[in-house]
Amino acid sequence: MKRAIVTGATSFIGISLIKQLIKNEYDVLAVVRPHSKNLHRLSKYKTIQVIELNIDDINMLPTIAKEKYDIFFHLAWEGTRAPYRDNEKLQIKNYFSAINAIHVANQLNCNIFIGSGSQAEYGQFCGEIDESYRTIPITEYGKAKLKTYHECQHLAENLGMQFVWARIFSVYGEYDYTSSLIMTCIEKMLKNEDVPLSQCIQSWDYIYVDDVAEALLKLGEFYCSSGVYNIASGLSKPLKEFVD
Repeated sequence: MKRAIVTGATSFIGISLIKQLIKNEYDVLAVVRPHSKNLHRLSKYKTIQVIELNIDDINMLPTIAKEKYDIFFHLAWEGTRAPYRDNEKLQIKNYFSAINAIHVANQLNCNIFIGSGSQAEYGQFCGEIDESYRTIPITEYGKAKLKTYHECQHLAENLGMQFVWARIFSVYGEYDYTSSLIMTCIEKMLKNEDVPLSQCIQSWDYIYVDDVAEALLKLGEFYCSSGVYNIASGLSKPLKEFVD
């Protein structure tokens, strides 16, 4: 039996990843915030083990988990939306939680640690972008993600673990944040309400959440070099086309 740990399990990427893991016959340990308002999202997955644990206390997980695991997916991250993206104290707390998580993964015999990065690490950019593109984050969120990548990569190398940093671009799908562009448009259009927008001329790359989850699983199942992997559709279009 293959075993995987997922932190941030009730997030909309976490839910899709758990579906993929179950489909591929993984034994899943889902780590969620105590009394999470989204805990009900996991209720239909009867085969998974759910542990309610603050991410600040992730170092307690080895005393709770009953098995050794193969892959550690670290998705938990607070303050991903404005105005919390520029809360330096909160973002640094996320950084330290990720450092603790990679030590926990090592204690649980995980061979692979997969962390969730963000396009925010690149800052503002123009034209085509790949993993070698310069990183100049402009938000505290992006800065903390980039700092986490560098430190976790160094730690994983010292611990002898494979390390994958998945820089995820714009995602949409079930359980997405209700105030995101796509979710707002869908809600208002279904109610036949006007949708106040700019000219929507910026180029954007949207990817469906199930495709992100599939990519994350493949990064864990197929050996790849440690480092950064961008997860996006690769098809950038003006926002107006997505709205249309």
